[in-house]
Amino acid sequence: MSWSQRIAAGLAVGAAALALPFAASPASAAEWEKAAGFPDYGTCMKEGDLYMNDDYHDYTEFKCEQGTSGMWIMWVR
Repeated sequence: MSWSQRIAAGLAVGAAALALPFAASPASAAEWEKAAGFPDYGTCMKEGDLYMNDDYHDYTEFKCEQGTSGMWIMWVR
């Protein structure tokens, strides 16, 4: 292996080593946070829409998922 090939390989490995922590960090992909629970899907969706339209947070998305207890959980990010 020539010196130029070794340097190129070393740079590629170094770039990959730097890229992995950034790609895996929570800052690169916002994590969903539990915001509230509701007894039915319609209420969860209605409250989620109202929550997105207030100015007290920086969240831009919500979703409703049924929890194990039957309650509907509103997740935000």
